[in-house]
Amino acid sequence: MGTSLTLFRVFGIDVRVHWSFVLILAYGAFIYSAGPAGPLVGALYGILVILLLFGSVTLHEMGHAVVAKYYKVNVAHITLLPIGGVASLERMPDKPLHEFLITLAGPLVNFILAIILVPLTLLAAMLELGRGNFPTTVVEFLRMMQTPGVTNILVYLLGANIMLGLFNLLPAFPMDGGRILRSLLAMTMSYVQATRTAVLVGRLMAGLFAIWGLFTGNIVMLLIAFFVYVGGGAEREAVESRALLRNVKAGTALTPEAASLYASERLSRAVDLLMNTYQTDYPVRDLSGKFIGVLTRPRLIAGLREFGPEARVVDVMIPEEQVVKVAPTADLSEVWVKMASGGGRVVAVNQGPEFLGLITMDDVCEIMQVVAASMANERRPPRFDSRVTPADRAGGQPTERTPV
Repeated sequence: MGTSLTLFRVFGIDVRVHWSFVLILAYGAFIYSAGPAGPLVGALYGILVILLLFGSVTLHEMGHAVVAKYYKVNVAHITLLPIGGVASLERMPDKPLHEFLITLAGPLVNFILAIILVPLTLLAAMLELGRGNFPTTVVEFLRMMQTPGVTNILVYLLGANIMLGLFNLLPAFPMDGGRILRSLLAMTMSYVQATRTAVLVGRLMAGLFAIWGLFTGNIVMLLIAFFVYVGGGAEREAVESRALLRNVKAGTALTPEAASLYASERLSRAVDLLMNTYQTDYPVRDLSGKFIGVLTRPRLIAGLREFGPEARVVDVMIPEEQVVKVAPTADLSEVWVKMASGGGRVVAVNQGPEFLGLITMDDVCEIMQVVAASMANERRPPRFDSRVTPADRAGGQPTERTPV
């Protein structure tokens, strides 16, 4: 996602804005600069309208986040993008009903905002009508909406929140409607199959969004279509991966007799190991053999560039307290989620205070491929030898045909 700027923190959740957000501000300024208010005032008004719109988007995402926290699902941050907002949940809830309620909370916030805005908008519209300023045709209404004014902003926010709520309920996974569909399907079938079905429906919706965007010239709709198509596929793969790893324990993924480095050794020692073995990430120990950190391949390369091969391992390694730790009985699905959500490319497996070894992202990927291949082989129907035997030719009893 690139670089994001944290705007503020509420309920322990960072609200961030992605650098590309300036594109939607520029778009708003461009559209409104052609209005009756003039280029400068119109552009500033357009930026204000976009900021107020994304205020509603932020509250929408906060609705997801608050309900998620109620169900003990941590929310790392909310990120605002040109096509909307994303609440980054640390994990998906265990129960489909919880996912349904967490997802529904976002559109519900928009409908609540719309209900609050209705009396205010009606009051402002009545005052404008009393002055004879309220439009009587569609053209006049559209022109009015590009003119700075309290009534115009209220009308815009009312319509925007209604549209946000309704649009997000469309079954375009991974949008809210698609997640609601997935949670309902998961109540009657496996979570993996529910996800696959929701992704298929979402991709059909993405096709409709793309057609809409092409025929209307709506760039934002094209971006949403791309997000739905790619994002749905990525989440399907993530769900399938977690399902593959669910019954594999972390302890079984440890590499026996993996090499370790000592804190006082030079980076040249790590280079020798990297060039002569398949191992790419190394536990670091002190002279007593205690685990004190990890030297990963990216850290090694960065250290070589900055300090050279004579630098000590301890000066480049990731300290032990910054390394994610799991028990040997933890499912690899949990390990994979921790890595994918920003926990790093390695985790330490500890049995109480005792360090047992490291699991790397490469280890998890290899196990995932092996498990997937094994399951695919088990699902493959048996092939039978259909060759004619001598007994068949003689008209006797055919010999038993066994799977090849």
